[in-house]
Amino acid sequence: MVPESVASAIATGVPDGYPRRVRFPGAPGTTPATLSYHDLWWIPNDPYGSFMASGIHGQRLFVPPGLGLVVTHFASQVMPPAVPPAPLVQAFLRIGAHLNG
Repeated sequence: MVPESVASAIATGVPDGYPRRVRFPGAPGTTPATLSYHDLWWIPNDPYGSFMASGIHGQRLFVPPGLGLVVTHFASQVMPPAVPPAPLVQAFLRIGAHLNG
């Protein structure tokens, strides 16, 4: 579905010239900037080489290659900006670590 060259570019991390530390849009200013973003993909900068696509209403495609896991999260949440987002990335990583024993 995705050309191998595109998948390789996403999975190799953040290319030079792209910001290495950003926040999700709409995140409070007190939120630490721990993510990177390039070519429509979020890079959590975790030890598993993860990358993620994130939709406007909570949909997620989360891939941590180091855990051998792919998570698809379907959602249609319309949350007001005052509601803090659920810590889904941390939950996905815990699931992957648990499955890897």
